[in-house]
Amino acid sequence: MDKMADKLLLLGFGVFLLLAAGETEQSVVTLLEAVIAAALSIYIEEKRFFYVLFAAFFLVSLLNPEILLFFPVVLYDMVYCRSYIPAVLFLLLFLQNLPQDPKHISFWLITMALSAVLAYKTAKNERISGELIRIRDDGMERNLMLKEKNRHLLEKQDYEIHLATLKERNRIAREIHDNVGHMLSRSILMTGALLTTEKEGAVHNQLLHMKDTLDEAMTSIRKSVHDLHDDSIVLEQSVREILEPMQEEYEVKLEYDMSENIPRRVKYCLIATTKEAVSNILKHSSGNKVQISFREHPGFYRLSIEDNGTDIKIRQGSGIGLQNMKERSDALGGTFRIHTEKGFGIFMTIPKTEEILCG
Repeated sequence: MDKMADKLLLLGFGVFLLLAAGETEQSVVTLLEAVIAAALSIYIEEKRFFYVLFAAFFLVSLLNPEILLFFPVVLYDMVYCRSYIPAVLFLLLFLQNLPQDPKHISFWLITMALSAVLAYKTAKNERISGELIRIRDDGMERNLMLKEKNRHLLEKQDYEIHLATLKERNRIAREIHDNVGHMLSRSILMTGALLTTEKEGAVHNQLLHMKDTLDEAMTSIRKSVHDLHDDSIVLEQSVREILEPMQEEYEVKLEYDMSENIPRRVKYCLIATTKEAVSNILKHSSGNKVQISFREHPGFYRLSIEDNGTDIKIRQGSGIGLQNMKERSDALGGTFRIHTEKGFGIFMTIPKTEEILCG
């Protein structure tokens, strides 16, 4: 916008010089040529096209010397794009063709100086503005990066808190099992021993009621301990622990994209299948790369394990481990496939049925 305003101002000075020099039939054409040159320069971005414009202006000046009165407009572009050598050459060439009136020459030179100052100031302002925009964009980019890092840190923190919570649940489950469970078991045995001595009477009935209460408490504690233990199992952590022995001999690539709330039966199935597959790879695979993928889709869970081994033979009716994996999948209504093209691989899917999700 500043560049356009500067050009309009310089064109106004050029019109004043043109009128002062006296109106001719060529004056309108001269003004149109100057306007075209000023307009074209606004949309030129590459420096080489500025040189083409300067050369065209010079050729036009040979046919129409009046155009030299608008040379400050072209000088503005020369200073703006830092083409100082052409500016000096053009100035020396044009001085000899200027009007001889000292007033006109003085006004023209003042316009030239004004053109150079405006061009330098506008170019400097645009550079500063561009630098400010760059700084602003860099700041916004850094802010976005910081927000992303903070998000990852918060997710990691939440995950660590989740793991700590599950570990605490597991510890509580062990404490209940080792202490309270054993105390209840001892109380049940003692009650049973007392029942053998007190076979009749009010004491016998009270002992029976006490035994039933202790049995119910033991059943409730066992269920609570079982639920706490199941909740404390983290599928991703368990998988990484299973894969740890493979790290030295194999190039292991794990892709894990599962939610935190995975049904207990699905977790046990996937963990057991992974253990069996890793065991088979360590014992029988001739490859050196293993790719494992856990994916959760809207309607099912998917597990695939592949290696790049060769000379793979599967005999009919053999492989208890493979049979166990298939039985676990079938028990959950899933599918289980084996393929031996370009290595050995297994593919398992488990549907998200209401029975599995609520079980």
